[in-house]
Amino acid sequence: MSRSSILVVDDSRTIRSQVLRILSGEEDDYALCPQENGQQALQWLSGRTEAELPDLILLDRNMPEVSGDECIRILKKDEAWKQIPVLFLTAQSDVKQLVHGLAELEADDYLAKPFDPDELRARVKALIR
Repeated sequence: MSRSSILVVDDSRTIRSQVLRILSGEEDDYALCPQENGQQALQWLSGRTEAELPDLILLDRNMPEVSGDECIRILKKDEAWKQIPVLFLTAQSDVKQLVHGLAELEADDYLAKPFDPDELRARVKALIR
């Protein structure tokens, strides 16, 4: 069985490092690919075959270059990419933003920063099943 792969997209080096540390634990065996913003993530995805696409994308909403909102709109328009589950990791925790992210932008899940490591692991496992 091959390792599940996760594209981690966040402009904060601290958050990227935290996510990589949490998901690189002994119980988790993920291939992790960190990217600094939506533009880098889209470039990385465009260089992959369908078999090489990640099993999950962890996506910050507020980033320079291409925001998480703009990135997910592009992802959902592409036939191959729209199948990849997206978990928003964001500081925007009010209900209106959560509803917008899930209902209008079609994110598969939403986790507000700061997040609990166990909750992140559980949400990742649920989305990769």
